[in-house]
Order: sequence, then C-alpha cells, then structure tokens
Amino acid sequence: MSAGWLPGLTAAEACARVVPLPGRDAPAGVLLVARRATRWYDEADTELARAFAARAGAALTTALLYRDQAEVADTLQASLVPVEPAEAAGVQWGTAYRPAQAGLRIGGDFYGSHRLADGGSVFFLGDVSGKGVEAAVFTGQLRQCLQALHRVESQPGRLLKLLNDAVLETTQAQGQGRFATMVLGVVRPHREGGLTLTMAGGGHLPPLVLRGSGEVEPVPLSGMLVGVVSDPRIGEVTVRLEPGETCLLYSDGVTEARGGRRGDEQFGIERLVHALTGCHRMPAPALAERVEQVTCDWLAHGDHDDIAVLALRATGPGERTPRHLHAVPVPTGSADTGQTRP
Repeated sequence: MSAGWLPGLTAAEACARVVPLPGRDAPAGVLLVARRATRWYDEADTELARAFAARAGAALTTALLYRDQAEVADTLQASLVPVEPAEAAGVQWGTAYRPAQAGLRIGGDFYGSHRLADGGSVFFLGDVSGKGVEAAVFTGQLRQCLQALHRVESQPGRLLKLLNDAVLETTQAQGQGRFATMVLGVVRPHREGGLTLTMAGGGHLPPLVLRGSGEVEPVPLSGMLVGVVSDPRIGEVTVRLEPGETCLLYSDGVTEARGGRRGDEQFGIERLVHALTGCHRMPAPALAERVEQVTCDWLAHGDHDDIAVLALRATGPGERTPRHLHAVPVPTGSADTGQTRP
C-alpha cells in the first residue's frame, strides 16, 4: 500500500482487513477496515467486520433492486399516462387530467386522438371500471386497440362496436369482468371554418357544447357500456361547431366530485354548466383547466375519483392559437358553485 491511503499513517504503521460485501450474484463491493499496527485484528474483530459487511451488502443490494424496480415502474407509468391529442387542422385541443392516486400519476380515465388520412381525426374520452394500476393497465389496452382499429374503421358507431368486441374477447380470456364508458367521435374541418363532429356513445356522460352566444348546450348522446354485452346499443349524433365554439368531454370524476359547504354534496351537471356559461371565448386549454379548477375547488382537498377533460374548439381559417388566457366570467342568476373561484 502507498503512504497516504490512511490519513497520518504510512503503510508500515497500519494494518487493514478487506471484507467483501455480499451481493445477489457477485459482491456488491468491499469493506476496508484499517487502524494502527500497534494492535492486530483478532478473531472477534474479524467476525465483527464480517457481520457489518453482511448487513452493508444486503442494504446495498436492496437499494440497487429498489432502484431497478423504480425505473421499471416509472417507465410503465409513462407509457400509461394519457397522450396529448395530435394536432389537427381547424381544431384546438385542451386537456386536463388528475388521477385519484396522485402518487401513481395514472388512473382509469383516458383520452386521446388519432389522425385520419382524409384530414379528420378520431378522438375519444373514457373511463374504465376500477382505480389505480389495474385500471390504468386496462386503459392502456383500450388505447392500443383504438390505435389499431381506427386504421380499418373510422365510422364512430362501427368503431365503438369493434372496440366492444375486442374488450369482450380480452376480458373473457383473462377471466375478468371489466368494462368502460366512452365517447368516441370523428372530427372533420370545413374549408370555410368550423367543424363537424360525429360522436358515438358508450354509456358515458353526454358532451357539452359552448355556443357562440355563451350558452351551454348538452348533446343528446346515449348508449350502453363497452365490454358488457356482445351487441350493445350505441347512440350516435352529429354536431356542427362554428368557429369559436367548443365541445367538452369530461369524466364522472367532475360531476360526482363530493365537497361544497357540507363536504358530501356532488358537484353535479348543473354546477358544471353554470361554471361554463359565458366561457365561450376561452381557448380550449384554458377551458379544460377551468373545469379542473372548479372541480378541485369544490373538493377542497378531499378524496376524489379520476378526473379527465377533453375540449375541442373550432378555429377559423388561418386563426392562430391564442397565447393568453381570457378572464373567467362569473355568470349571474345561476346555482351557487360553493367554493369555486371567480
């Protein structure tokens, strides 16, 4: 050993023991114990060093294993988080997502879009049964199915029917009884501005349309759950959006949020409509954020279900996406929204 390997001592003045740190397949490292040569290591000293090395090796091995598991979990979570909608002509997208278990960053609500060859886009928002990791895995399966199926079918009703068949086949093979609710649509731009939305309903809450007048108009869309029966009744409706008008899709984590003054009152569709009335000038991202904000204000930090919001705003010819947020108006003469901020 060279001088200086132990502060203040030369190699001749010191004695040392090197003990391997046990690992899974190979030593995790070594433990070097050194002291003055005036007293050599006896058997008790050696056994103490070995016991300490064994514990240190186990701790290092556990830390490495945890690090590997954490990296795998982060990678899987990233693959299950909803993907932002792809850019589409004439469409401004807005999204908001808040899982019930914030530490996981994933949940049972999902949304997304896929571009079509004719210039339109398939879009969807849904909610699966259950919560947490298992629900998130199921949403990943649904998104993968839609990724493949939209290439062979773009008519919303038939596409939702194909998805229902795929879900039934998968859940029956796995011996699970999972199901989902969903709104699935196709949006196509008009040359003169505006959009046509054809939407199919799979047991999900009906969308809301913010008209240019400031009014909020429910879309009469109904249908049966996805993944329950082999031949479900699927509703379908077509909506025209003029430039500046917006269609809003949302999960039941918004309307069923419990809070308010008593702490156990549902937010409900009426309060949501109230919060949106007069917000027709807001860009789609700001509108989605508005819905998330009023829902969380109503909850007041209480427990909640997964929350997902998808907004589609029709842009005019050559219109650029606004870079600022419009002021949030406060409608008068409507139901009290409790703790909602103006």
